[in-house]
Amino acid sequence: MELIIYFSGVVFWALLAFLIRNRKGQIPVAALFVLWQLSFSGYLFTKLNTNWTSYFKNDALSVIFISVLSITAIFTMVNSFIYFQHRNEKPLIRSIYLLALMLFFGCMTGVFLSNNAGLLWILTEATTLAIAVLIYHERTIESLEATWKYVFVSTIGLSFSFIGIILLDLSLKGSGGVDLFFSSINHSLLINNAILFQSAFLLIVIGFSIKMEVFPLHTVCVDANSIAPSPISALFSTSLANVGFVAIFRFFKITTYTPMHAWASHVLYIIGALSILYAAIYMIRVKNYKRLVAYSSIEHMGLVALGIATGGLAWFAVILHLIYHSFTKSSLFFQLSQLIQMYKTKKLMGVGRYFKLNPLGGMVFLLAFILILGIPPSGMFFTELMLFKTMIEQGLLWLVIVIVLLLTIIIWIFTKQLFRILFKNLGQQQLSTIQPSPWYESIPQLVLLLFTFYLSIQPPDFLILLIQQAVLP
Repeated sequence: MELIIYFSGVVFWALLAFLIRNRKGQIPVAALFVLWQLSFSGYLFTKLNTNWTSYFKNDALSVIFISVLSITAIFTMVNSFIYFQHRNEKPLIRSIYLLALMLFFGCMTGVFLSNNAGLLWILTEATTLAIAVLIYHERTIESLEATWKYVFVSTIGLSFSFIGIILLDLSLKGSGGVDLFFSSINHSLLINNAILFQSAFLLIVIGFSIKMEVFPLHTVCVDANSIAPSPISALFSTSLANVGFVAIFRFFKITTYTPMHAWASHVLYIIGALSILYAAIYMIRVKNYKRLVAYSSIEHMGLVALGIATGGLAWFAVILHLIYHSFTKSSLFFQLSQLIQMYKTKKLMGVGRYFKLNPLGGMVFLLAFILILGIPPSGMFFTELMLFKTMIEQGLLWLVIVIVLLLTIIIWIFTKQLFRILFKNLGQQQLSTIQPSPWYESIPQLVLLLFTFYLSIQPPDFLILLIQQAVLP
């Protein structure tokens, strides 16, 4: 009953936001939707480990990521209306944006709660339809191209996953994996056909890699990320990537009950390492600052893939890492929205002196870069340390050395481009055309970053307990 009420509420607020075409009228509707999402998230805390039906379960993993999604929703809505204000666009276009955005939140919440492989796949596919509408929001040739590429590759990828789920079910028939309900799979699975099981796992990981933004289907995510409105890019690189993580993590946990666990770990080690390598190579050549931040997401999700493969303490580290990454990367994309508004370009060559033109915005950038690069006291420094320590304990020192070298390249590129944005001189003619954004538009990002700092220095006990529950076998 609770889930019916929640999803009915999402549809109600989405339709209301669509029907009300006045911007001032849409603001309270958006605020009430966020309150609805936060209330549901709070309710989930009180009903931990509840089976709503056999298809939905409220476990610790779902509570963590729905909470992250709900907090991000506050700042996404605020920045969406700032974005609308600058663009002064048609009411119908704005209404479609809000409709798709609210349904997108509902679909992602459903994925996190899914207890069945088939249902998880259906709701993940539904996120593709909602995000496609949002990528196409600006109605340009570039946004049309990015949209159809994303829909095409995503559909192909998720078709692989669908075949993989069928093969996985066949390979586990009669061994405790009946109908693939995640909570009912026992801890001593028997694999009927090893090749079928391996093929199934490969297809599932390849398909969901487009959501998690890791090798091999990550490339279209960079295109979509750089074209979509910045508040949507923030969700794309964080909450949608978390959807991919939860899907792959739940399927990977199945392998831990089988003799195929070591093989599946090797698959994810390769995917993680190649994702970080790809990000490092392409960041050297990048000329667009939105693409630069998008490649950074691939790097972080590559680290997360390594963490899933490593297991043990690394599972704890990657979930904490994803929480920090979600809030920091969202802030960064929200601030990029102001950069685009000011300079009217996404090219790195066209920006500079940001600290002088917008001191508070410059501080937000500086803070976000310190956090995202994992410089102490960033929480991501400690999570990466936990990950590398666990990898070394498992005899993977050589891989840690390779990854650290690649991260050094990424830190160098990021720092170089940050200083370009903040301090590079611009000609007087170019400066005269720039209209600095109001300082108060940076406040939401600053609040989110300070919250992340607090979580980095002193993560609350209940959060630690939730993560410990989420990583239990």
